[in-house]
Amino acid sequence: MVEVADGVELALHCLGGDGPPLLFVHATGFNGRVYGPLASRLVEHFTVWAPDLRAHGWSPPPADRDFLWTTLADDLLAIVDHLGIAAGELDCVGHSIGAATLLLADARRPGTIRRMYGYEPVVWRVEDRFGPGENPLLEFTHKRRETFASRGEAFERYAPRPPFGSMRADALASYIANGFEDLPDGTIRLRCRAADEAATYDGEWVSTTALLDGSQTHVAIGRGLQLPPREDADIGVPAHEALVNSWLITYPQLSHFGPFEDPDLIAADALEALSGSFGASAQVETNSTR
Repeated sequence: MVEVADGVELALHCLGGDGPPLLFVHATGFNGRVYGPLASRLVEHFTVWAPDLRAHGWSPPPADRDFLWTTLADDLLAIVDHLGIAAGELDCVGHSIGAATLLLADARRPGTIRRMYGYEPVVWRVEDRFGPGENPLLEFTHKRRETFASRGEAFERYAPRPPFGSMRADALASYIANGFEDLPDGTIRLRCRAADEAATYDGEWVSTTALLDGSQTHVAIGRGLQLPPREDADIGVPAHEALVNSWLITYPQLSHFGPFEDPDLIAADALEALSGSFGASAQVETNSTR
């Protein structure tokens, strides 16, 4: 547990590896330990550190209920300071909110990140953002079922239904194993409670391209072309447009849950991006000034 602000602690997992440091940040509703197949590829090259965002995984919810994504970005900077990683020596991989808050963190402290791969960072053009309380995911999230009799029951429920049904079986198993906590009566419950997940979505409105000014880091942005959570969304494209050193990698066969659908492909492209090159497996557009 790492204190990142007064009275606020985050769980920080070391997922393994003995290479240079890599910070991995999860998507909303998940945590740092649920990406087993993807993480297993990353630890072959890096020492992978994975924090749980506020109220996710093993991190408790903040007493003040502050889930603004700019605050979460400051939390990540506190994690970097805790690890003692010097500016320009940190590589990162993030998914959804994880990618967005990493970008916000680097913009707030330019030069923090050396290279990064972000899968669908949720960063909005200012004119497209939702206001507080307007995010359409709020109503759905508040209705999310939190408890199951067993992990087997949870797997059977999730496997045939979208969006979990598109996950590779071992990736879904990793989510089921680490995304739930065991209760005294033998049942299981989501580690990220529905109200906390909704509050995190509600804090999204500050995540806009206007806040990315100043970030010079080299970022590869992955984007799935299958149905996203919002039909009118082009998640990842606004961040690509706003960042001067960015590349857009499109995956026609993947959705917003791409890191779970094809973790080997995402890991391979992330590793190539962090090495400064890109594979032939993806279609790449560049915004690079190099």
